[in-house]
Amino acid sequence: MHDVSSGFFSVLKSFAEWWNIYLEIVESLDIDRKLDEIATHLAYKLVDSIVPPIETCRSMIMGRDVVIFGAGPNLESHLELLENSGSLNGKVLVAANGATKALIEVGIIPHVVVSDLDGDLDAILHAALKGSKLFIHVHGDNINVFIHFIEELKKYTNSFTVTTQVEPYYPILNFGGFTDGDRAYAIALAFKPSRVLLAGMDFGSVVGKYSKPWLKLPEKASARKQIKLSIALKIMSLLACSTSTLTYTLSEITPECAVRLACLER
Repeated sequence: MHDVSSGFFSVLKSFAEWWNIYLEIVESLDIDRKLDEIATHLAYKLVDSIVPPIETCRSMIMGRDVVIFGAGPNLESHLELLENSGSLNGKVLVAANGATKALIEVGIIPHVVVSDLDGDLDAILHAALKGSKLFIHVHGDNINVFIHFIEELKKYTNSFTVTTQVEPYYPILNFGGFTDGDRAYAIALAFKPSRVLLAGMDFGSVVGKYSKPWLKLPEKASARKQIKLSIALKIMSLLACSTSTLTYTLSEITPECAVRLACLER
């Protein structure tokens, strides 16, 4: 594990290991690396005086069981199953982006929200006001909405973390993740939980209705989105194989070194 003051805080062996993954992503998705770097520098100017609540999150997660909710098409069925079985009791709940809204709709405030701000922003801000610890990701495509959201968020709290996928400058951190789902997993693992359960993480050819604010029903993933989902699965497999933390999933498509659960344990 790395010193958080370096900016890279991950179960991956080194920033170099992550950087090689990132460069592959840049190539496959034709991402402008310079825009990601510019966005990170602009974000730094907004949050350079912020102290990320790392110790609070460490105390919350270390040695505990964590449930991470993705915004896949199976989110609602998994959430209902977990609620009805009592399997959420005593667990640390992490919502990836749009999954935040699904949890709030059933009266659940996640302990942690991970987002690059293309989900329901009202739900994410509501969660923050109710005590959720936010990990807000900045990149070249979201810098305008990021600036607006952070300026609004700072009116209510300074207890949040900004993440990047390029070289970090503390207090901006890099946990080694690309999509909200695999980044949520990377963040959870960095704080050494006992076990992790993945819910609403499908990695298939359909995106769930909670993945974007304007969706009313699940829909077929675009070609670009399917590439992103395959990248997420690859990263989650690498993360799962890089840690001693046991990882389980409710979904049929299972990351390497994770175990699909046929039934739930309380």
